[in-house]
Amino acid sequence: METHITIQDVAEKAGVSKTTVSRFLNKKYEYMSERTKNHIEKVIEELDYRPSKQAQYLKSKKSSLIGLLVADIENLYTAFLIKSLQATLQLYDYQMIIMNNNNSIEEEKKSIRQLLDQNIAGLLIQPVGDELSDHNMLKEAEIPIVQVDRYLKKSDWTIVQSNNYQVTKELAEEISRKGYEKIIHVTEEIGTMTPRIERYEAMMNSALIHGIDLELIELGENKNKLLEFLKKKKNPVKTVLFGANGNALYEIVFTIQQLGISVPVDYGICGFDDWLWADLITPGITSIHQQPYKIGKRAAEIMISELNNEEQIGEKIEISATIHYRSSL
Repeated sequence: METHITIQDVAEKAGVSKTTVSRFLNKKYEYMSERTKNHIEKVIEELDYRPSKQAQYLKSKKSSLIGLLVADIENLYTAFLIKSLQATLQLYDYQMIIMNNNNSIEEEKKSIRQLLDQNIAGLLIQPVGDELSDHNMLKEAEIPIVQVDRYLKKSDWTIVQSNNYQVTKELAEEISRKGYEKIIHVTEEIGTMTPRIERYEAMMNSALIHGIDLELIELGENKNKLLEFLKKKKNPVKTVLFGANGNALYEIVFTIQQLGISVPVDYGICGFDDWLWADLITPGITSIHQQPYKIGKRAAEIMISELNNEEQIGEKIEISATIHYRSSL
């Protein structure tokens, strides 16, 4: 039967008091020699001692848990984001509780209640909606909150996201320079998703400035919507298909291959989040590459700073995405 190692066991083997071991665990080294510190560390490793987080919380009233609410855990971007957040928080001895909300505001509200019941120290949230009124529980919780990738209107909480509007506008300028007369903007349902809104507004505003026709296709539940559209549509002018996120770009590439469309002869193609697979398609697909690792790292660092009362809240921080220009335009 496995024996549970206690702080008393560590103290006895190290030949020091429980108080000294406790100071070591809480990183209070002011009155501790380097020799004692190294010795306790060695004993802890030998005994494979793991402090009880629950006991530490009961004693200090400070939780080591950070909640993370994500809109869609199946999205590859979200997977990279989670990995970065977790790696950064672990450096500061914080653990994450991850909740997936399936792009449902009702599930998001339920998850918020469950996380608050866990006495989380702070919350990282990728909001499903954009209305602050849907998150009254959070306003009353009095814990640090950092928004990641998406944001709520009229909130004072820090947001870390890609420069969606600016980078989409930059790609739209390239579309104009290439002489395209029509843009088909392909996206999942825009709804209240702030990144989708920003990307559509950037493409729409640039199209208006340059006199380019813009048509919107929201994929929704009908996965064959783009296929049906391209089968029916004649294409008398030079046209580009823009995928507003990774799923939309994949749907474009899959559909044009089904129809035997030649790129860029029949249609140009470009979009978001290829995760470098677009370089393997013939011809290479021009794509915007976000930096979820940097977004996650910065969001986690802000969370730690807010927990330590060091960070000014309410900032909007944009991490620059990059455009990989290839042969599809």
